[in-house]
Amino acid sequence: MALLYVILVPYLAWLIWAAIRYPVPLSYNWRSLWQRKVSTCSTAGAIGVVVAIFVVVLSLDQGLSRAFVSSGRSDQAIVIRTNSRVELSSTIERDKMRILKTSPLVAEDATGPLISSECVVVRSLDKADGNGTANVSVRGLEPAGIRMRDQVKLVEGRWIAPGLNEMVVPRRMQSRFAGLRLGQKQTFGGRTWEVVGVFDGAGSAFDSEIWVDVVALMQAYKRTMFSSALVRLRSAEQVPGFAQMVDQDKRLKLEVRAEPEYYADQTEAGQPIRILGNLITVILTVGAIFAAMNTMYASVASRTQEIGTLRALGFRQHEIMASFQWEALMLCGLGGVAGVLLSLGFNGIQTGATNFQTFSDVSFAFLITPALMAKGLAFSLFMGLAGGGLPAWRASRIPLTEAMKGG
Repeated sequence: MALLYVILVPYLAWLIWAAIRYPVPLSYNWRSLWQRKVSTCSTAGAIGVVVAIFVVVLSLDQGLSRAFVSSGRSDQAIVIRTNSRVELSSTIERDKMRILKTSPLVAEDATGPLISSECVVVRSLDKADGNGTANVSVRGLEPAGIRMRDQVKLVEGRWIAPGLNEMVVPRRMQSRFAGLRLGQKQTFGGRTWEVVGVFDGAGSAFDSEIWVDVVALMQAYKRTMFSSALVRLRSAEQVPGFAQMVDQDKRLKLEVRAEPEYYADQTEAGQPIRILGNLITVILTVGAIFAAMNTMYASVASRTQEIGTLRALGFRQHEIMASFQWEALMLCGLGGVAGVLLSLGFNGIQTGATNFQTFSDVSFAFLITPALMAKGLAFSLFMGLAGGGLPAWRASRIPLTEAMKGG
């Protein structure tokens, strides 16, 4: 990648210098593009599709990262069993949970200590479109666990009551899974659970979880141990101290992780999406570059007399090369703009992916940002450089006598 920048940056600087110092009018290149409307539009369209796919793939990663990164508070920590990467594979005994709850570093509100004993299980739900099922995380938590997740807002119904077989569901999951409307019921763990509330997780990872009472969930699944504890400290600066205290307490043998750090690690769930998306983008990029190259070679072949005229007027080889390179950049720039506009149609669309650490569904939305749009345009210009370089060099090297004869 560094080598690519070493080559491209001086070349771009030379192109800009050539356009300013010894310019072939860019209006000449613009008119030339529109004289070949069919080939120009088809090539720009192919490039636009590639750019749109490139931006959409990046937006998937952006949306997934936002879902996890926006889930944590700097003054909160997640306590799990040592060497357990996720809550699903962790266990914490009840006596250890009691020790954690007596820590003087735990913050309090008007209701009590801000620490939540939690249990996480995975169950299968039918998809709303009838196309199979998907695993979904079910989180059992205490009332403090709801208060500690400030970004989660109740939008319909009410919160769960302790000890009852009730559940609250994310609004974003309602369109993806069946049986999650207010008042509907689901059966898991040998019990029937009623939807009593709907919440909005503000795009966080909690938009992928069903919440129930922790005691009711553990009784249903005959669990005797919790999965994790969510702890709020009095300040973010106390998180390392709390982690050290837990690590040094030989009775616990637990691991403390800052909540933002824990959820940031979960972004690895998007790795298969990135690999597949990058593979598709690379294949289509090669095709788009050859399409741009083919268009520019055809342009050079049909304009040898024009090139000869330019040479006769005193334009030198490097100026003609710069002119045709700018034409390729214009062509791919048109495709880039079209691709970016096309990608905007995906912004905000809800989708999901499998978290391969928990094998459960993660709900998130495509997120098209100005930064991603800028990357898409830059990507199209890269294709212009790659696809136009050789044809531009060919145009500049046509002998003057051959060019004047049109052959």
